[in-house]
This record gives sequence, structure tokens and C-alpha cells, in this order.
Amino acid sequence: MPVPTTPARMPRKLLRDQIFDALLDAIVAGDLAAGEPISDKQLETWLGASRTPIREAVNRLAGMGLIEVLPQRGTRIAPLDSTRFAEEMEMLGVVYSATVREAVPLLTDADQTRISELHARVSRTTNALERARIVDALMSVFVDRYRNTLVQRIREKSVPHVTRMITARPGALDATDTSAALDSLAAASASGDAEGAASAARAYFTAGVASVMARDGAESDRAADAADPSDAAGLESEVP
Repeated sequence: MPVPTTPARMPRKLLRDQIFDALLDAIVAGDLAAGEPISDKQLETWLGASRTPIREAVNRLAGMGLIEVLPQRGTRIAPLDSTRFAEEMEMLGVVYSATVREAVPLLTDADQTRISELHARVSRTTNALERARIVDALMSVFVDRYRNTLVQRIREKSVPHVTRMITARPGALDATDTSAALDSLAAASASGDAEGAASAARAYFTAGVASVMARDGAESDRAADAADPSDAAGLESEVP
């Protein structure tokens, strides 16, 4: 049949999906802080929507582990979890490494141009959230070319968790090892080196989790020292 001449009526994005996107962005960016309590009334005022689509979005985010619905205690943004972050990063490293290996031989000239552009952008970006989003876009070039729906689902569920942790730890993705891994990924992809690109993708996530966990450890040590200054005082008293 010929293409109709009457303009088609395309369905608009559902309100619950718009609310989901707004809440997800606010959680990942840290605008809704980890552990912060939220109520339907607050969300209704902010989002200008009724309770039903808001609860649908909240329940979806709860299923992703980004919101906690506590019986008799209300709803809150899920606390940051370093263990989950490490596990999500490890899984993404494995999944993306395999994806990159399969995708590199399939990359088009347009894909290569996109990778080069994103690599250049991430190299000059210092904002943690923006940097994480550019890296996600970079990895998405390989994911989209590979066209594996399971990988897409893993990315959609895991990336928000790692991005919100990275956003809460400014500077973590500026570490030398993570930048070097991205350099290697771009170079190997451009030369068609699938194994080299896969190794670089894995190295990025390995270095990223090590960087964030090291920052967490240093912060914990400083907090412990501040909470119990007696050890330092004792050492000073022993100095002749």
C-alpha cells in the first residue's frame, strides 16, 4: 500500500515515563541526595502531576534499587553503596569488554567519528557528572552497533548506580589510569584492534572502581581520625 498522505498521530511519551526520567536525572545528579526522604505530596508539587503516575515511576525506580520504599517509614532515595558500586562496575567491565570486542569490526565511519568526538570531549571535561555521561555515550556507540538487547538492559539498570556514585566522588574519573584506558580504547577502535579495545574497556572499569574505592577509604580514615584524636595526641606525648 502507498505511504499515507495524512500525518500520522504518533503517541506522546507517557506522563509516567516523563516523571521517571525527571526523577532518575535528579537522583543521578545528586539533586535528590542519597538517603533523602521524599513524599508523594512533595513530588506532586514539584512535578505538577497526580499521585498515580508518580507512584508508578517511584515503584519502577525502587525496582532498580535507586529508591527505597520502607513500610511504615516512608520513601527515601537509596543510600550510596560502595559494595554495589564495585559489583556494578565489575559487571559492566565484563559486559562492555565483550561488547566492544564484537562491535569493533562492525563500526562504521560515522561510529568512528562519534568515538573520536566523544573521546576529545571527555578528555577536556572535568565535571564528574558530565564526564560520566560522556563515557556512557562513548560506550553506547559500541552497544548500539552490537545490537544486543540484553546488554542494553544491563546498561540501563547499572549505569545510573555507577554514575551517581561517581558524581558523589568528584575527581574519581580524572584518575590517570581511567583516562589512559579511554585513550587506549579510542586508539584501538580507530585501528580496528578488537582485542586491544576490549582490554581497554575492561581496564577503564577496573581503574574506575579502584579510584572511587580508594577515595572512600581515604575519607573513612580521615573521619576516623577526626572522631578519635586520642591516638594522635598519644603519639605526640611520646615524642621526647
